[in-house]
Amino acid sequence: MRTAITGAAGGIGSVLRQRLDRSRFELVLLDRSSIEATPPDLALQVDLGDRDRLGAAFAGVESVVHLGAVPHEDDFDTILENNIVGTRNVYDAAVAAGARRVVFASSNHVTGFYPWGRPTSPADPIRPDTYYGLSKAYGESLGRVFHDRFGIEVVNLRIGGFADTPSGPWLRGGWLSFGDAVRLVTAALTAPDVGFLTCYGISANTRRFYSDDGWNVLGYRPVDDAEDYQAARVDEPALVLQGQPFTDPGYFGTPHHAGRARPPAP
Repeated sequence: MRTAITGAAGGIGSVLRQRLDRSRFELVLLDRSSIEATPPDLALQVDLGDRDRLGAAFAGVESVVHLGAVPHEDDFDTILENNIVGTRNVYDAAVAAGARRVVFASSNHVTGFYPWGRPTSPADPIRPDTYYGLSKAYGESLGRVFHDRFGIEVVNLRIGGFADTPSGPWLRGGWLSFGDAVRLVTAALTAPDVGFLTCYGISANTRRFYSDDGWNVLGYRPVDDAEDYQAARVDEPALVLQGQPFTDPGYFGTPHHAGRARPPAP
C-alpha cells in the first residue's frame, strides 16, 4: 500500500519510518525538514501550506497518515496556520489524489477538561484544553465532512502520552508505547470498511480510563502496560483534570509541557 506520512521527521513519524512493515507499505515521507529514505520509500521536503507541492507529493497514494502539526500549545495564529489550515490542505490533496483513507493523529487533549480518572470515550462531548486541543477537534470534524461529502474513510486516533517507556503517574493510564503505536497505525491503515471512526490511541494500561471503543473495528490489540515499568509506578499526586498543565489558564506550551506564560492579549 502506497502510504503518505506527513510530519515524518517527528517523534511518531520517526518510529513509523523505522518499524512499519515494508512488505505491506511503500512510504512517501513528507516533512518541512529534510529527511532520508531508502528506496522504494520516497522522502520529500514539503510544507503543508504549499498546496501545489503537497498535491504533487500525494500522487498515487492510497492512504495518508497525517501527523504533521505543531505538537503542543502555541499562539492561535501558529496553530491556525499549521494545524487547521494544514490539515484542510492534507484532506484536499488526499481527495484529489484518490486516496481511500486518512488516519489522523488527534489527541487526548480533545477531552482535556474532563476530571482525571473519569471514564472517557469518543461518544463524550469534546472539552478541548488548549488551542492545540481545539485544532485536533477541528481535524476530527473536518474528517467527518470529507467522509460524508467525498466518501473517503477516516480514522481519528486520540493519541495519549507517546513514549518509549512510561515515567510519572500521568502516563500510568494514558501511555502509548512505540510498539503499540506501530500496531495501532497498521490496524488503522489496513482494517476493512472503517467508514468514519474515532478512538483513543493508548496501550493496554491496567489503569487506563480512556475507553477501547473502536479497537475491535480496527482489530487493534495493544500488548504493553505501563504497570510493567517501575518509573510509572510512583506515588500519584492529586491529578485533577485529564489535560493536566494544558488546563492551566497561564499555560502557553512547550514540546516538553514545561509551560510558559501566555503573552497578554493585544
